[in-house]
Amino acid sequence: MAMELRDAAEHPHKMPSIASLQRNIERWESGDVQRISERYRILYGRALNMPEDELFDTSPVDPPPPDAYESDIEAIRAMLTALMTSDRQFGGRQLRRQATDYLSTVIEPRLHANSPAALRRRMFEISTEFTMRVAAMHLDSDQADQALALLGRAASMANESQDMSLTAWVLARRGEHELHQASLATRPAQRSVYIDQALAYTEGAVGVARAAPPMARAFLTTKSALAWSMTGQRAKTEQHLGAVWTSFDAHGTATEPPWVGSYGWGHLQHEAARCYANLGMGPQAVRAATQALTVRTAGRPRAFSLGILAIAHAQALEIEEACRVGHQFVDLAAQIASRRIVVRVGEVLQALKPYQDRPEVVELREAVEPLLAGSND
Repeated sequence: MAMELRDAAEHPHKMPSIASLQRNIERWESGDVQRISERYRILYGRALNMPEDELFDTSPVDPPPPDAYESDIEAIRAMLTALMTSDRQFGGRQLRRQATDYLSTVIEPRLHANSPAALRRRMFEISTEFTMRVAAMHLDSDQADQALALLGRAASMANESQDMSLTAWVLARRGEHELHQASLATRPAQRSVYIDQALAYTEGAVGVARAAPPMARAFLTTKSALAWSMTGQRAKTEQHLGAVWTSFDAHGTATEPPWVGSYGWGHLQHEAARCYANLGMGPQAVRAATQALTVRTAGRPRAFSLGILAIAHAQALEIEEACRVGHQFVDLAAQIASRRIVVRVGEVLQALKPYQDRPEVVELREAVEPLLAGSND
């Protein structure tokens, strides 16, 4: 059964070992674990060629009474705030399992409760936000398949919320997922496919967000700009970045959705820096990343911006400064559990590769080795 589950996965090489799967199966079949995760229910269905609802009892847990709904929303919001604070400081691996369990055992059962329409929409709004955060944590943990499955659940929740900006956000995040896959691709043709898919998702997000409040629209447009920058098309990228700042200038003229409160000017500057770095526009990327770092103080966001700044200095032929910032980046990255940050470390080294014999670059590479070795354990 373990071998059949492994073969049923889209990416078998990313599955746990046969021995680990066998232990899970023994626990499930003995009744020691009452609930099998959605991921493995899907794999069982594929392996046995049977519908999931015939294999498992998928009936919802008894929902809470309607008068508990308001307090549920408050509790989930508090949990999400704490989760985001931890995620941004320490990375997605630290609380991923707890967050996933909370989503499956606390949040999703409550989505079936009977409640007034307005409360129900709010419940689906906060549930979408929470699911998006958990998806990002899985991607941070190099679990792309699980992240993708969670984005699918988030899309369904966003639809129930009737908030078009949330639907656009899920599309944008789906596009960013493709861009992450493109950054890992080893073959140009494969990379091109991922970028094309990212463009489709992010352009769709911009279309859906056309009537969204200004700050939400600005944030979502950065994702499309990022996808275009991966194609090397400078004019198209700058066109989208111009739309970002036009929307940002109008912020405050309309009520923004709650999820936008997690993002702001610093995030937009960071995304602009990423775009410029993708295009090889070092001086512009330096300016944008430097601006972003004035407000991005939490560990994980700051590490990402430091990585971009190091790459930008290398592109601007400021090698000594690139290495100085690179050391700051590596020191911070070592404190954060994030596969995506390790990928960014590799991108910094790649940007410095033409100068690999310079003493300061050699020193940086030596400082990076323990971090890269630890990521492969």
